Amino acid sequence: MAPQALPTALVDLLALHSCFLTALSLHYAHNGTATPVDLRGLTQSISAVWKQRSVSIDDIRVCVGVLSAGPSGAMNPFSISDYSHGKICLEIRDEHKMGTTLGPLNEEVLQALFMESLDALWRTWKESHGCAARPIAMPKRRGRPRKIPIAQKTIESFVVDDAAISKFIAQLPQAEITLCSAAIALAPMREKGRKRLRELKDSTSQGRSQKKLRETTGKENEPAVSQPAQAKITEFASVRKANLLDRILAKQAVAAAAPAPATPAELQRKAALERSEEVIGVLSLLAAGKGGGARVSFSMTALLQNLQNSIRSPLSREETLKCVEVLASEVAPGYVNIVKMGAISSVVINPVMRPVDLRNRLVALGV
Repeated sequence: MAPQALPTALVDLLALHSCFLTALSLHYAHNGTATPVDLRGLTQSISAVWKQRSVSIDDIRVCVGVLSAGPSGAMNPFSISDYSHGKICLEIRDEHKMGTTLGPLNEEVLQALFMESLDALWRTWKESHGCAARPIAMPKRRGRPRKIPIAQKTIESFVVDDAAISKFIAQLPQAEITLCSAAIALAPMREKGRKRLRELKDSTSQGRSQKKLRETTGKENEPAVSQPAQAKITEFASVRKANLLDRILAKQAVAAAAPAPATPAELQRKAALERSEEVIGVLSLLAAGKGGGARVSFSMTALLQNLQNSIRSPLSREETLKCVEVLASEVAPGYVNIVKMGAISSVVINPVMRPVDLRNRLVALGV
């Protein structure tokens, strides 16, 4: 079906998914793919790219849900997790982070997968609801008619009314929001805290009711009521002290069991490892452009400047230098070598030693 023959609602849905992929690619370019994406910020980015209306979390759930509902739903790399306290994040599944042919940011493949899933859902819905459709009237032209390729992928070469399209879009599947493992581990502790809060509120309400009872019965009955009230206050104080100690011990246990935060050096190394594949591609082009000999050398200053001008995301000189050092020491030590002669530093590239299975090597290094 020609793009202009699609209903407006379907065109808007395809545009929404395309803007979703664009905003997600921009986020990953600046923050990396290892960090979960908060949907509160992602919806604002998609709205700024789309410029049609404010995008909601349900719109993102529809985009991810349609990707999972088609015949190739296993290729959907995204999942949505609930981190509690109103924080819902988009994550990349572990099996799609490295070593897959799809790749988490291949926008063309993901858009084609979305159209394929939408087409399968439309055909299923149309058959179940008996939706009437008529073929598009093709204009008459002189000469031999053009043969339409059989393998051409289209959403649906039919014209239907807007009411059927609206009903179809309203029932599209939405991705499930699953509770993350960290929130599941803390759930018993939070339930314990809620129980103690309820006990505290109950004790407070009982104390207020006893106070009102003393005020209504008169001063002559006050000594008979004051002794149980004093005992209740003493019991409540001891319980509250024990609960406070339990909370302190529980926080200390959680802090001791939590992994130590990453140091700035570790974060810088991890960022350099994530950019290694792109940097090696630029180095190969630079080496081929210089002659393609057995070994090619560059001055460190010139190489860093070429890398900063060639890499898609802007990097500082220190970040670019860290990428070269990580390649020479961990990722491809034989392919990239750093030679220092006094204050002069050079980089030697040996094209013969370029690593063959780069992705598996990065996975082994923890990316």
